[in-house]
Amino acid sequence: MFADVNGIRMCYEDRGEGEPVVLIGGFGANRLFWDDAVSMMDGYRAITYDNRGVGDTEYSGGFSIDDLADDVVALLDHLGIDRAHAVGWSMGSQIGQSLGIRHADRLKSLTLVSAYRRFPFRSYYVLKGFNDLALNGDAPMACLAMAVNAFCFPEWMFRDMDDRGITFPIPERLERPEGLSDQLDAIRGYDTTDAARGIKVPTLVVHGGEDLMVAPEEGRKVADAVEGSRFLLLGSAGHSIPFRECWTQLRAFIGSNA
Repeated sequence: MFADVNGIRMCYEDRGEGEPVVLIGGFGANRLFWDDAVSMMDGYRAITYDNRGVGDTEYSGGFSIDDLADDVVALLDHLGIDRAHAVGWSMGSQIGQSLGIRHADRLKSLTLVSAYRRFPFRSYYVLKGFNDLALNGDAPMACLAMAVNAFCFPEWMFRDMDDRGITFPIPERLERPEGLSDQLDAIRGYDTTDAARGIKVPTLVVHGGEDLMVAPEEGRKVADAVEGSRFLLLGSAGHSIPFRECWTQLRAFIGSNA
């Protein structure tokens, strides 16, 4: 489905019934990123969408993290939802923090997965470098996808696949480097080092113990900045956390803030 909101044409999906939960993707992640999660969310109204820069959402010009947060609010308005639970992964955690700082009245709870206040420059260097190579025609987008895999998934997964003679898969549908460049600019321009303390929404911060993209202590710093928040460390998970590993805790957290 499409919604003409906030000056863009947003592609979104609205599935299920119950407490509304909006799932906010990270860098390069379109709405399909959440399909496994949605399959576990019986009893909830799961809302997924394509951020500017990926999937089928249409936009023009550059944008900021605050713009992406305002897109979420505009989608909630479009759907007639006054308040929702928000779950943001990676770049989506930046969007979630912007919502918590600027639109707390629209949130019942906030879950920040693989979160940070400022994106680590080493990770930005790799993602920006490979994306620029693709933009300039010097490397295929599959090279960026390989770099993202290497940073998002833990060593044990690669070792297990190698033991089984399997190569780590590259997504069949790769995003456009132009859109990803816009997302990287937004990520690079956002820093909640001071502002995160202004989040007054019930907050859960989830981080993988083997996250290479964003070190676990960065997620803990976010949790420390948000008064009353909870921090959940999943020791064997990487940056891209399997939803099944935290769904029991997340469901309890959402339920306690319904």
